[in-house]
Amino acid sequence: MGDSWTLAAVGDVFLNHENNVDAFEFVQPIFDASDIVFGNCEGAYASRLGTTPTASGFSLIATPDRASLLRTAGFNVMSLANNHAVDASHDGLTETVRTLADMDISTVGAGENIAAARKPAFIHAAGRKVGFLAFASVFPAGYEARATVPGIAAMRAHTHYFIHPEAFGRVEPGADPSVHTFPFREDLAALEGLITSAGAECDTLAVSFHWGKSIRPAELMDYEFSYGRAAIDFGADIILGHHHHLLRAVEVYKGKPIFYGLSHFAFDMAGLEQALGPQRIETLKKSGDYAIYPRAGYPLLPFHPDARMTAIAVCVFNEASCTNRYLIPCMINEKNQPVPVDVASSEGEKMTRYMADITNQVGLKTGYRKSDRATGGFRMLEITESSS
Repeated sequence: MGDSWTLAAVGDVFLNHENNVDAFEFVQPIFDASDIVFGNCEGAYASRLGTTPTASGFSLIATPDRASLLRTAGFNVMSLANNHAVDASHDGLTETVRTLADMDISTVGAGENIAAARKPAFIHAAGRKVGFLAFASVFPAGYEARATVPGIAAMRAHTHYFIHPEAFGRVEPGADPSVHTFPFREDLAALEGLITSAGAECDTLAVSFHWGKSIRPAELMDYEFSYGRAAIDFGADIILGHHHHLLRAVEVYKGKPIFYGLSHFAFDMAGLEQALGPQRIETLKKSGDYAIYPRAGYPLLPFHPDARMTAIAVCVFNEASCTNRYLIPCMINEKNQPVPVDVASSEGEKMTRYMADITNQVGLKTGYRKSDRATGGFRMLEITESSS
């Protein structure tokens, strides 16, 4: 279609499946029909552990051969700005970058120092130059890149706990606080400079953020709104969010899409049951349905059943401008493969209602409606600026 081109974006991707399952078997037609495919590489591909600088909890490390499907799937660019990129040490981060580069996959959001971690990647599509930047707000202390230290590109946030005075001006001891988060001023200033600089070098700029609460449904933190909208104000054209293990709302801000949370997509958490042990698993089960613990029938996906819903963001551009934005809803099956859902089916209707509900819960008015347009043979949900 001349200068028309398509970006497909997904959330967390980490391949560590022992049975040679093609993680992208069912979504491959969608990737094949897209000019650029983006994902968040949520882990390290390393042949040895090295010396891990700090702990991320459950480490996500696989041998480099496990990443081979990323090449055949068609990923062009992946973010490494996340809370697992340095799980196999700085050497493991370097090996991950090299492994992806050998498959012609560009990486953003991590590097040998802070300058490298903040460096944009550029991909060409339909004669347009498309830029990518990536940042993480959620990470173990020590994973962030510094002037002479490898790591990820951090975009930090302060947390403030506020106790509301009651009607008569008194404070009730033990009252639950309100939690407010807001960007570091210096990081917000850095973001403006980085977006301005990268934007001057390309026609379209996508910015990725690893942020938010990972296992709570619907909720968006103040700083997610602040950073996402500021990035658009600074010149970004699309925001791609991830880290939450449940889908999040989409906002159309100043005509540009902010995908606050694309959840995980093909995300193998192999070995969790053995790592936790039975006593720890029982403790986690008592902490609530949304805690991370092994789930029957889903050995690689230890999350609440709602976390089996995921989506592919599809943005159609005419030259530099995003003219149409969509979601292709998917369900993750027992083999941990995302499978596209017919938007007119009962599952499709359920996911549409879910997106509408979580969007309403955070005070946004974005609409999601069935479209006759298809990508890779699959109909999509069109994202509208208002549900009214």
